[in-house]
Amino acid sequence: MIRQNLHCHTFFDDGKDSPEAMVHAALDAGLSAIGISLHCPIDGETGWCCAGENEDKFIREMRRLRELYTGRIEVWCGLEYDLDAVRRSIPPYDYIIGACHMLDGISIDESPERAEMLIAYNGGADRAAQYYYERLCTMADFPEVSIVGHFDLLTKYNERVPLYNEASPAYRDAAFAALEKLNAAEKIFEINAGAISRGWRSTPYPAPELLRRLRELNGRICISSDAHSSDAIICAFDQCEELARTCGFEEIWHFTGGGFVPVKL
Repeated sequence: MIRQNLHCHTFFDDGKDSPEAMVHAALDAGLSAIGISLHCPIDGETGWCCAGENEDKFIREMRRLRELYTGRIEVWCGLEYDLDAVRRSIPPYDYIIGACHMLDGISIDESPERAEMLIAYNGGADRAAQYYYERLCTMADFPEVSIVGHFDLLTKYNERVPLYNEASPAYRDAAFAALEKLNAAEKIFEINAGAISRGWRSTPYPAPELLRRLRELNGRICISSDAHSSDAIICAFDQCEELARTCGFEEIWHFTGGGFVPVKL
């Protein structure tokens, strides 16, 4: 089947390799398109976000690569917009992935220790999950956002450090409510293999139960590796595709430059 990956990172934020190295890896993997997404600058955050002064450099480099590789592979310039960015003026990116990596300045996915701190700060795992999904819901009000990134990111460490009870009624109600609101806003949900490539999970986001509910709602999906290095460009793509089929999906959505279109899975 035709594959593309719209969620990758480079040394312009917390990735390891250059944008051109990621394009080469995508070509070697047989992708039809590669989208490199920049972690949006956030005041006071360094390391994992792009420095504000480098954002224009990133956009110029992506335009250069698009021209250079025309006819060989489509190269798209994306933004991973974080809800903590407190910013509505967005430069001309091809598409935007919405995400929530922090709550009240505490990282959700930096480390298990930070995740535990977040839970303690919120007075328990269920309350932290409710707060997270309530924040995620606000993405429905951002028409610029097309894709919901790693929907249940807060479960990143659960296989090795079981912090959240995903079977808890409070957790499930909060997650389902967020999923339903974002789907009603016509967002596309990505099946994301990022935590697999980092060794924290053996399965993609979102959880199968959430994907099955999304399918019942006739929701839309795309597949990404969330690669932070060129060797992870199609990490677990086969597994993501099989998960999608198992949950009842028959198509995924690809970006064309003018919008998203369905492609048979």
